[in-house]
Amino acid sequence: MLNICNFFIRKLKYLLLYFLCFNFSYSSEILDYVENTKLYENTYWAKLLHFRDGISEIDSDNFFISKDGKKDLKKELFETIQSLQNGQNNVLCRFPLRVEWLKQNIPSLEKTIVNYSCEELDKYISILDAKYVTMVFPTAHINSPASMYGHTFLRLSSNNQTPLISNAINYAAVTNETNGFLFAYKGLFGHYEGRYSILPYYEKIKEYNNLEQRDIWEYDLDLNQEEINRLVLHTFELKDSYSDYFFFKENCSYNILWLLEIARPSLDLVSNFDFKTVPLDSIKILQNYDLIKNTNFRYSSMGKMKHILNEKIENKEYLKEFVNEDEPLNESLSTKDKISYLDFKISYLQYQRANNKYEKNEYLKKYLQLLKQRSSFKEVSNYEIETPFDPLYSHDSARISFFYDSNESFELSAKPVYNDIYDISDGYLQGAFIDFFELNLKKQKDKDLKLDRFTLLKIKSLAPRDMFFKPISWGIDLGYEHFKEENDYLKIKPEIGLSFGQNKEYIYTMLSSNIYYKANEQLASIGTNIGFVTNRFKNFKIGLNYSYDKYNKNFENKQFEGFITYKLNRNASLNLRYLNDNLYEKQDILKVGVSYYF
Repeated sequence: MLNICNFFIRKLKYLLLYFLCFNFSYSSEILDYVENTKLYENTYWAKLLHFRDGISEIDSDNFFISKDGKKDLKKELFETIQSLQNGQNNVLCRFPLRVEWLKQNIPSLEKTIVNYSCEELDKYISILDAKYVTMVFPTAHINSPASMYGHTFLRLSSNNQTPLISNAINYAAVTNETNGFLFAYKGLFGHYEGRYSILPYYEKIKEYNNLEQRDIWEYDLDLNQEEINRLVLHTFELKDSYSDYFFFKENCSYNILWLLEIARPSLDLVSNFDFKTVPLDSIKILQNYDLIKNTNFRYSSMGKMKHILNEKIENKEYLKEFVNEDEPLNESLSTKDKISYLDFKISYLQYQRANNKYEKNEYLKKYLQLLKQRSSFKEVSNYEIETPFDPLYSHDSARISFFYDSNESFELSAKPVYNDIYDISDGYLQGAFIDFFELNLKKQKDKDLKLDRFTLLKIKSLAPRDMFFKPISWGIDLGYEHFKEENDYLKIKPEIGLSFGQNKEYIYTMLSSNIYYKANEQLASIGTNIGFVTNRFKNFKIGLNYSYDKYNKNFENKQFEGFITYKLNRNASLNLRYLNDNLYEKQDILKVGVSYYF
């Protein structure tokens, strides 16, 4: 019996020795192959690790196998292989796309891998069941610093006919911060973790279309099934990782582009964004690769209510009482107006519920009563809401302008973002103007070139009011400029007011204060301005503005300005301005300039 045991022990030792030698032989062969081919220098391996400029943009340690993986592609590749062969670090299940790519590029690797089941991964793939990919663009929300430029995320669908039961892949800063300015500050300097998440698409629709009242553009992408599978697997690899979130560059749109580069290795997207990543620009770049095959517009509930209010209801005499005071429908109304009254009130009730004006039980009671009343009319509502200008064909976000005026002065200005009151608003949120870091140089006759103005931040929100929606218009202008006998001042200009009209044309009136500061002198004013803007004419934008300011140094300033901007093509415009400024002396100035967007 002892001899039999010794025999089997010897056989087991030989078997183990053979296995170790066999594995060592394969491992040595694989490592030699990797070294000879320099597979770790492959551009797709760098993409899988989100490498740019010699370092990964993923900041969490759990995304790497090697402790030096964030900076060393070679070490990360070798330690990934070793973990696969040793069955360590759960690499097989945590990084399925890396494993698949390594198998495809290293002969005989698959024979040396320790295999085991990946139930979480299998469930994830089954639930997503992705067959179609759509880039989704909720438009800008001017009153939210986190959404001033809009947002982008991906929708994964198994059936294009039922998009609302699809899933969304989102990237966003993880924060509970409710102070918008504090959020903007921390977001500018990377103080938040940015993470990918997956959630039902209908929840995103509820968030943007209903709660924030933002229109949504959907751009179907031309990706094949193999490319979609790569995207799905890589999203799984990123689900527990984070990268530092930067509002201007490494933001939602920038990190969504990484997913598309992984899906199709030939794409070169993120390298186009070195200083800033504007969501609208990140969509436009997809056109260069013919990735967009179809466009769909999804209007917000606010858009629907505005359409009913402004386009469908002929007699508004009884509307306010019907909606706010639950008065019965006036019998003198036409059937068409009665239906529109009910449709508006149903949408408005949903809007109020989204803004927590009603508790659930009270809301349901009112909602069911309105539906019952609406069902008494057999006519089906057909609201043909006009699709606005597609943002894909709007001007780009950066601008350089050159002006010449009647005082024989030249001005050169440049800004990296975004859209001001003089720019054609096609594809942008009407009445919302945002500028960062605008530099203005001026050369006057017989004088040297000088820095005339630098705008650090300029925001203006001119949201028109009506009988139900009463937003406050506001603005802030922060920067440096020459003022009062060409002295240099830091400038702060807050303003608040009201706007009236519709998207294509509106008037506004604002109360404002100009505060100029330098070491030995401070100026402050209380003033007002009133203006008018129209976008009614194709390729033209026209505006008028009159302002009055009374300063603490016992002087006042009155100014009138009129302008016309003409769209030459998508990325070029001509601007003509008339200015009457009596700060120094009454004078008429005529300025003509051309702007190029890029």
